[in-house]
Amino acid sequence: MRKSVLFLVGILYLVSIVVVTFFGMQARMDQFKKYVTSVEIINDGISKKTDENGVETKTITIRFSSKDSTEVSFYIQTKVLPEDAFNKTLSYTLLDSNGDPVPEADARVLSDGRITFAKTMTVTLIVSSTDGSNKTDTIKIRCRAASS
Repeated sequence: MRKSVLFLVGILYLVSIVVVTFFGMQARMDQFKKYVTSVEIINDGISKKTDENGVETKTITIRFSSKDSTEVSFYIQTKVLPEDAFNKTLSYTLLDSNGDPVPEADARVLSDGRITFAKTMTVTLIVSSTDGSNKTDTIKIRCRAASS
């Protein structure tokens, strides 16, 4: 009986060591994940202005010709750092000049960064990291009628 109690105590001791080691390792593994440190929109043709407070505003204009098609598509190109971040997935939000979401009938953005406009308009695009680091970049996109 005494041997079986000692054996049971020994088993419980080993199990507790394994449990503590496993969960301790799991917590330590998270510290090695590389989170996003910056998100930047890098399309050609971006104009940048800095106001007196040091706030930078990015703007790009694309041309829309209703003669050629009923909509125009435009790809947003981004740079996410570090390049080996564990989750480089981005989310995209389109807002109108009042800060309200743009109706999908007017413009929509797909998960690959393609924006489709159904009419001429100006929107603000917010590109955000989804890894919990809360890194964003913002650009004003003007979709204008093509010059004749």
